[in-house]
Amino acid sequence: MRVLFLQPPLGSWVCWGKHIAINVNDAQLAANLREWYPQIEIRILDCKALDIDERKMLDVIKEIEPDLVYMGDALQTNGVAATHPRYKRTASLIKKLNKNIKVCVGGFFYGANAPQILKETKEFDFIIYGETEVTMPELAKELSKKEPDISSVKGLAYWDKDEVKVTPYRPLYENLDDLPLPAYDLFPMERYKYMETYHSRGCPNGCKFCVGWTNYDPRGNKDWMHYRIRSAKRVADELELLEKRFGVKYIVMMDEDFNVHRSRIEGLIEEIFKRGLKVKYFFMGRAPYFLRDKDLLKDLKKSGFIQCLFGLEVTDEKTLKKIGKGITVGEVEEVVARCRENNIGTLISWMVGFPDDNEETIKKRFEKLNKIDPDISSLQILTPLPGIPMYSEIEPYIEERDLSKWDFFHPVIRTKYLTREELGRLAAWCNTQFFNNPERMKRILYNKNLDPFCRASARIYIKQLDTYKKAAIQGEVFI
Repeated sequence: MRVLFLQPPLGSWVCWGKHIAINVNDAQLAANLREWYPQIEIRILDCKALDIDERKMLDVIKEIEPDLVYMGDALQTNGVAATHPRYKRTASLIKKLNKNIKVCVGGFFYGANAPQILKETKEFDFIIYGETEVTMPELAKELSKKEPDISSVKGLAYWDKDEVKVTPYRPLYENLDDLPLPAYDLFPMERYKYMETYHSRGCPNGCKFCVGWTNYDPRGNKDWMHYRIRSAKRVADELELLEKRFGVKYIVMMDEDFNVHRSRIEGLIEEIFKRGLKVKYFFMGRAPYFLRDKDLLKDLKKSGFIQCLFGLEVTDEKTLKKIGKGITVGEVEEVVARCRENNIGTLISWMVGFPDDNEETIKKRFEKLNKIDPDISSLQILTPLPGIPMYSEIEPYIEERDLSKWDFFHPVIRTKYLTREELGRLAAWCNTQFFNNPERMKRILYNKNLDPFCRASARIYIKQLDTYKKAAIQGEVFI
């Protein structure tokens, strides 16, 4: 039995440009499969990292002769739902090459919508329903048998002749410390400029618009809010592996809320100091937790923490409450100030496209964000992925069904007061205005107290301004 973890040729997510980082979902699944079922052969093909096109990809697949091909993401960094048309096309090409190769997808976007998507996508044989950690390795093990019983694998949607069937709900994997560290040694590590890591599952806050819900089986309707973490020691084990074995200098921790527990942050700082690690790192967190831990910012900086991202989304308290954000604008303002005192870069994500948005509310939102003055603004356009709690409220406003544009940078919905075109123009205007501030750009791009990674991040966002306009206004597709 031979399994191929495949990242097909993909374009670039609008805000990040040519994004080349390891697919952390594939790396974790490969590690699980190797440890639990060592009799199964594992291959990796990351076409984006290796810069190979579809023709070369098919040549390599033909040479590998896999029995099962797996594609999917645990993170949104490849392009949210916009990767689905690429995965579908890739599956079609694989079937033309060899119809006996089985194709499975899972993770981000697929987890909450497996049966519905499979009915519309006959190119796929299986879609994992919910988290992938155990289901994917168990599927590979079952397929390795002479007479596999697919119905015995929990958390799966599959074809039975012309009918889509769904297996029972799979409970969440509780102890993440029990999982092996990702199988980095199987990947072309020399091709990645930095690492993305993922040390938790779920989020205890449950914002109603969050795409994270789409990783989870809706039959366990509170699964996304069941927060599980790797311990500080286990996180440090992974940082040490990446630094000392693979020479990694920068790590972006993609946990939705890395700083939920103060004790974990304290433990990580202690482990980094104890091990003498030099790797620099970035994480996403929530403003209230940063304020709770403001006395730790100096030690965080000394330990290698260089930049943080936290969500603001909107700037009026009524909408913040409605979308379940659980923060205040004042908290965000103070976090930016505290981080600046400690030369920690700040990146704020915010959104437009909520049903009640009009030109006035969006411009007021921008004015407030501009006054808060983070180093980088990451403006996204609300995208109504099935599985998010707000979906039923937003669904009536959907006007664009082409999933290649469902990447949070194309307007696929209108609001009560704005057409899609007007929404896209306003988003592009806000994005351009933020970065067309000479004093801000001078502070960020030439501030030697900020780590070079922070300055490079800002340059990427600036470089992508024209691409953002083409997506938001002209509808060009880049993934």
